[in-house]
Amino acid sequence: MPPISLFDAAHRPDDLVIPACNECNKGTSTADLVVALISRWSSVSTPQEQKDHAKLANRVLIQAPSLVRDEWLSIADDPIEKLQARQHLLAHGVNVPADASLAMVGPETIGHLNLFAHKTVLALYFNHFRRGLPRNGGACAYWRTKEDFARGGVPKIFFDMLPSYGTITQGQWNERETFEYRFAIGAGVFGCLARFRQSFFVYGFAVDDIAVLPDEERAEWICPEQMLSIPQVNRSKQ
Repeated sequence: MPPISLFDAAHRPDDLVIPACNECNKGTSTADLVVALISRWSSVSTPQEQKDHAKLANRVLIQAPSLVRDEWLSIADDPIEKLQARQHLLAHGVNVPADASLAMVGPETIGHLNLFAHKTVLALYFNHFRRGLPRNGGACAYWRTKEDFARGGVPKIFFDMLPSYGTITQGQWNERETFEYRFAIGAGVFGCLARFRQSFFVYGFAVDDIAVLPDEERAEWICPEQMLSIPQVNRSKQ
């Protein structure tokens, strides 16, 4: 974590490698591709980012064609929807160039993003505790894009709550421009905020025993064995 597809030319330091069963590894592969793509969505891209984006888009088109056809490109041929989408972004402080392409994010995409967010929290939990979250534990995770933070930036409360810093390195090779995170560790509690490239953010918490949470709050938390059901749950809620 993060997946190799997130890095320029799939060139990644040999760090933050997390064990996973085959079912979880394959079951989150589409979510990895979705984030690798969305984290590259920007009005200004380098030649390498454009090259990587084209390759990743082809992989998603093969692996999950409905994401591309029914959601991301559903706005492409509708000038009214494109205008409304652009006005919505401008109203929220997002600078949208006149010639910018726009993509629609729908329930299938949201399901994969939520899956990736929980995977991130579980992986970083493992990295710092050196063990998986117990079966009676729970995780709660959310995601945001750069557009969500366009007006006010990342809220200061995250920096106050999560004072420690981490990234991915190998010797003197440091990938903080591609991936970095802040975190805090307590007695059986872990919290983090991670940035993937310049466009995608994940924040969340994990607890060793979900029984410590008030009953009314547990609905937002999942146990580790429920992770692969997240995309399906999201679609059912739309």
